Formats: sequence, structure tokens, C-alpha cells
Amino acid sequence: MILAGLAVWLAGACARDDEAAMRARLMRWFSPGDTLAFKASSSCAAGLFELNDFNVKSAMPQVQTVPEMLSILKRRDAVALNDPTQPPDMALVELANAERATGMRMRKAALESRDCMDDRIQSAFSYALTDPRSVLAYDSTNEALMLLYPQAGVLVVAMGSGE
Repeated sequence: MILAGLAVWLAGACARDDEAAMRARLMRWFSPGDTLAFKASSSCAAGLFELNDFNVKSAMPQVQTVPEMLSILKRRDAVALNDPTQPPDMALVELANAERATGMRMRKAALESRDCMDDRIQSAFSYALTDPRSVLAYDSTNEALMLLYPQAGVLVVAMGSGE
């Protein structure tokens, strides 16, 4: 019995993130409701949360262009890009072209997190990534890519290995 409990504890301790920690960080910037899906391993974490409010809180600066996003990331750990002229997937390409290191860290978070995405998270992530009404946000401290997807009323969070 003790060994089983220790194994469960060790599995959780080795996870990239846990739901409570992810939710606590998100609450600074968004208004997450119920957790719709969450999975974490040592190399990734992914979450899908209902939204109680579709606005980004003032604790996270919100900009409309990739150059503004990169400028903010030099001074702050988190920023949201709300550019209705392009979907987040195009913004990620522009970010990688403008500042390779930052853009590639963001793309890496998205790619590595797929191992932690169930069908529901994967679907919301894919739709949000291609919808120009979605807001792309990034937390550089935790290397978490976030997509606020108002059309579905959800927030998708993707974290890779963080290495």
C-alpha cells in the first residue's frame, strides 16, 4: 500500500506541471471556469478550460502586433497578441522570422505539448490556432503557449518540456 502511494506521488512529482499550479497562473491573466481536460507528464502539459470571461486581465499586457509582443517580452514574462488580421499560427511564423529564439520556444511548446493532448484539447487547439479571432498569449517563465478561443468559450494551454 505504501509503495503504491509512493509511486503515485512520484508520478505526480515528475509531471511538467499540475492542474492546480496551471490554474493558479492562469487566474492572474484570464477567468478560467471548469477544467474540461488536463494531462501532464515529465515532458509536457496541456489543459483546456472553460472561460467565465473572454477578456485578458490587465496583469497581462495585450498588444496587436508581433513587434509589440517581442518588445514586451524583453521586459515582462507574459504578453497576449490580439491581432484580428491574422490567426495565431501565422503569428507564430512571423514571431520565428522576427526573433528566431523566442519564436522557436513558442513553437516548441506547441509541438511538444501534443503528447499531452487528448482529442478534445487537440481539436480546440487546432481550431483556435487557425481562427484570427483567437488571442495568442505566452508565458516565457513557464514556456506556456496559451490560446484564448472565444468562438468556443475556451482557453487552451500548451507546455513542452521547458528545456
